[in-house]
Amino acid sequence: MFFRFCLLLLLSLGIAVPAQAEDYMAPSWENLARTLVRFSAVKLSDPPILNDYATLTACDLYETFHPNDFQWKRVQDAVLESARNHIAVFPTGYTYDTPMDLDRYDFQKHFFRLTERTSIRRVNAFLLLRAAELGCGVAEIRSFPHQFRAVLLTPLTIEGLPLAPKDAQELLSQMEADKNTARQIYARFNLRITFIAPLIPMDDHIHYSQDGAQKAQSSVLLNARLDSVDFYKDPARTQLIYHQDDPTGAGGNILRQDSAHDGS
Repeated sequence: MFFRFCLLLLLSLGIAVPAQAEDYMAPSWENLARTLVRFSAVKLSDPPILNDYATLTACDLYETFHPNDFQWKRVQDAVLESARNHIAVFPTGYTYDTPMDLDRYDFQKHFFRLTERTSIRRVNAFLLLRAAELGCGVAEIRSFPHQFRAVLLTPLTIEGLPLAPKDAQELLSQMEADKNTARQIYARFNLRITFIAPLIPMDDHIHYSQDGAQKAQSSVLLNARLDSVDFYKDPARTQLIYHQDDPTGAGGNILRQDSAHDGS
């Protein structure tokens, strides 16, 4: 009875998939596994892939039912059915967070330049996730990549943070009160995945772990566009300073689109 309840709960909740596909999610192995499924980069009809996918997306059920072969098979079947029912809302948007330090205020252009250490020049790749070796308890994930990198079509340059003089003065006053001597702000890049090439099947491109077991390709590139960038006063990213839509097409003082570049 408890097992049937868990399966019904699993199906009714859609294994905790996001309510809206257009949301920007924090990168996690669980979410990125769903994204791979949505873009048909992996096939859940492959038993090893389904096993790892169920482990990643239903970890609690793995820990409870994996010791029993038949119960775990029923969990896998339920996970597969749930994926088919909810694939349209699997995530395609992700956030990439990084701190930045402001340099001196430019009174002519009305913006803060970034320090040399935190400046963004001709960047076209964002490392979304470098996963740990173990995915759930003692389970080793072998059929999914452990590293996910979003790649823009063209590199991005951030020249500075535009602010009117009054707003800039207020920001510096708050930084002084907070003893934020580094003038650190907190950026959030909102990325939309647009394409993922199918992963190379394990039999065609074999990797080996230290114990000799087969593993799938260890990293994957996700084609992406940059929808917007937000800059915040606080690490929790609740106090917005500035928002820029379509930054690679802005052409203003904050973000500049460079000519096509392969990132090498």
